[in-house]
Amino acid sequence: MQAYRQGLSRHLQKCRDIDICNEDIFKKSCKSFKGMTKELKRLGLAAIEHHPSIEESDIEKMYSYFCKNLEDAQLLQYKVFVDIMLHFGRRGRENLSSLTRKHFAVKRGADDKLYVYKVIDEQTKNHQSDSELSSDGRMYEITDGERCPVKSFVKYIRRLNPKCVKLFQQARSYPKEGVYYDNIPLGHNRLGQFMNEISKMANLSHIYTNHSCRATTVHLLDEADIPSRHIMTVTGHKSETSLKTYSGKTCEKKKRHMSEILSSKTCGKKSCISNIDFLCLSQSTITVEANEGVENIPGYVY
Repeated sequence: MQAYRQGLSRHLQKCRDIDICNEDIFKKSCKSFKGMTKELKRLGLAAIEHHPSIEESDIEKMYSYFCKNLEDAQLLQYKVFVDIMLHFGRRGRENLSSLTRKHFAVKRGADDKLYVYKVIDEQTKNHQSDSELSSDGRMYEITDGERCPVKSFVKYIRRLNPKCVKLFQQARSYPKEGVYYDNIPLGHNRLGQFMNEISKMANLSHIYTNHSCRATTVHLLDEADIPSRHIMTVTGHKSETSLKTYSGKTCEKKKRHMSEILSSKTCGKKSCISNIDFLCLSQSTITVEANEGVENIPGYVY
């Protein structure tokens, strides 16, 4: 529909010198078209190509990289950034530069565990009015001291520059009087490149984007069989249909499990590879002894 609209606009500009996309006289129709496209996306009917979720091996590699030295201002900031993106299901670079320390708070739960939660709601792509709530995620403390998201968050807040209210500030080369960051807030574009930077510095298998964190949140919770209605409280999605655009793909682990189920039925027993040379499975071609009269099968070397 956008292609049709742009094509009509080009034709009318050429023949009649009329711009249906930008002229004031078409303001109402432009607003209606924008509203219609938003509704289609909300219903999951738009052709959306989501960014890939972060692979589990890359998550481990990424957090190992962060925890090498959490006294380093940049590594500490990277970890807190990823923790917030994952636990609160945030979208790309949306509103990151406007976040302040007052947006989040730490509280002790009924089970005596600390957790981080959002205090101030914000307007997002899916939530345009005050009557609509966005993410209601929480970030609980864990026993792993180094990787505990709450411990890192509290440490980060204590190291921020008190003269700056923004949550993400420019890291100092050398800490001064317990302050790791300058009185300089990070901008929209710089924060938008954080996952790109992390991917390169941690030597991950892919160059991920910030939105990959959101896809990872949905993917991991879906794989853990968390109901969609609960995942929506974290990501802020309005409908389960739009959520499925993230969780529709089957992961490698599930594909293998499904294959094993089918093999267990067709083979009459639990599938195994004990009689197969495992090294052969990692090769692009498998070499076997040639038999007279046997035709070559593509992909195999006889």
